[in-house]
Amino acid sequence: MCHLNAPSSLALIKRFIKDTFWGKLDYLIFDTPPGTSDEHLSVVKALANTRPEGAIIVSTPQEVALATIRKEINFCRKLNLPVIGLVENMGGFVCPCCQVK
Repeated sequence: MCHLNAPSSLALIKRFIKDTFWGKLDYLIFDTPPGTSDEHLSVVKALANTRPEGAIIVSTPQEVALATIRKEINFCRKLNLPVIGLVENMGGFVCPCCQVK
């Protein structure tokens, strides 16, 4: 695994988006870590000319995730990026061994 400092990772994101020939796409999905880091901002800014339809936010059912989700929704609002979906990951997981939710 390669660890990049912030300026290097931002440059890599911009290069990845702008220097890659994507062709005609129905969807382009960026799987980013939770939060509203500089990386998130770089992705949104690099895609500004393509006018993305919106963001899909993925969360977990834990109470602690709510603060992060609020920040992500506010981040999208500030950038005029509509939130077009919210997915709850692991919301209904049942252990196959003990049947505990």
